[in-house]
Amino acid sequence: MSSPEQLANQILGVWREDGLSWRPRVRWFPRVPPYLDEIFDLLFEPADGDDADAILFSDERRSAPLHNIRDFVGGLQVPMIDLGGRAGDFTDAHFDLMEPRTWAETARRIIKFRQGREALAPQYRHTVDPDIQILAHMYVSGRQLRGMRYPLTPEAVCYPGFFSASTIVPIADRLVLRGFLKKTFFDRLHECRTCRSRRLTVREECPSCRSADLRETSLIHHFHCAVLLPEDQFRQGVALICPKCKRQLRNYGKDYDRPGSAYICNTCDATSSELEVGFICLDCNARMDGEAAERVDLYSYALTDASIAFLEGRAAALDATMPDSLQREIARIHGTANVQAAVAEIRFAGRDELISSHGRSVFERSCDLFLENIRNRLGNAGSLHVGENIAYILAERFDARTEQELRTLVARSEDLLRHKLDARLTIAQRLGRALP
Repeated sequence: MSSPEQLANQILGVWREDGLSWRPRVRWFPRVPPYLDEIFDLLFEPADGDDADAILFSDERRSAPLHNIRDFVGGLQVPMIDLGGRAGDFTDAHFDLMEPRTWAETARRIIKFRQGREALAPQYRHTVDPDIQILAHMYVSGRQLRGMRYPLTPEAVCYPGFFSASTIVPIADRLVLRGFLKKTFFDRLHECRTCRSRRLTVREECPSCRSADLRETSLIHHFHCAVLLPEDQFRQGVALICPKCKRQLRNYGKDYDRPGSAYICNTCDATSSELEVGFICLDCNARMDGEAAERVDLYSYALTDASIAFLEGRAAALDATMPDSLQREIARIHGTANVQAAVAEIRFAGRDELISSHGRSVFERSCDLFLENIRNRLGNAGSLHVGENIAYILAERFDARTEQELRTLVARSEDLLRHKLDARLTIAQRLGRALP
């Protein structure tokens, strides 16, 4: 059996072959385990703060959730190395003293992260801005923000290797609006309107009383009198007697047939050929009709070319409140001689009230209809750009008449909606300059 020194030298030799020529500086999470083998002291050096090459994940709680470990660990620009072997995609590599293949994997991940950090513009290597932290982590790790179904949390989704979904999704959506991320559809779930959990159980329910206590029975069609009723109403002992004309049904195919089935509710005795869909929330026990549960679309996210150029210091930061498309148009117009342009903001003052009373999906559908009508009627008068909770109209030939036309357009688009948004237009910025 090899001594700790011999095994450590063997591992260090593999690391050198893969380009890791130094002892990595590491932090432990959540703590250094009491059973720590002395060999780790020969392989790694302790690090404080951000001065680390990796984080060693030694989880003593074998059944603890993993979706939120990055919320507590920090150090997004260094890899997390799993020592226990259960973390999988939630960490960046697995290291096991008894498995040589993991030695090289660990070295490659540490080197990849270091190369990624060196390619970052210096001002983004130790940023505390959460938006830039996420972008920098995606850049140095080479990972996309890829969604994964995860039933251990109310969100029912997680993004392995990143913050928990409740933290990361608002940031990612904000970065999409800024043009830093692009999103692709991952899944569609339903959400409880009471507690916002997505852990719902689906069940068939009686259309009359919404009970799930149902039994299925065959339908019988009596040819003589054309009655169509559940078999239970024909059955008298072993015989089938028509409840309408009182004749006995003897020959299948001649006297009667069985065209299908129906459901009888054991709670209210109602008979139904089609059932309703209902949901029960597994977190708060709320019951809701299928139409009442809000649909939530989930996405995965990837870096755009613009964000890569930004992280490498080849492009300036964009205004966080305006979409990338509008930023580009403003940059093109701003300062141009003999141009009188303006940016108008459209805010939805009725947003919170509409969401509270009818749900987020109704608000989003109303917004989509409103913006579609604006876009269709705007024509050459301007261009529409949609931001986070705000829509913008860029009018390149702006005067008092144009402003009135825009206000009229907003009012008419609002009038077409069943659920009002209380859309309000203001002139946010004037662009261009007159000739001297």
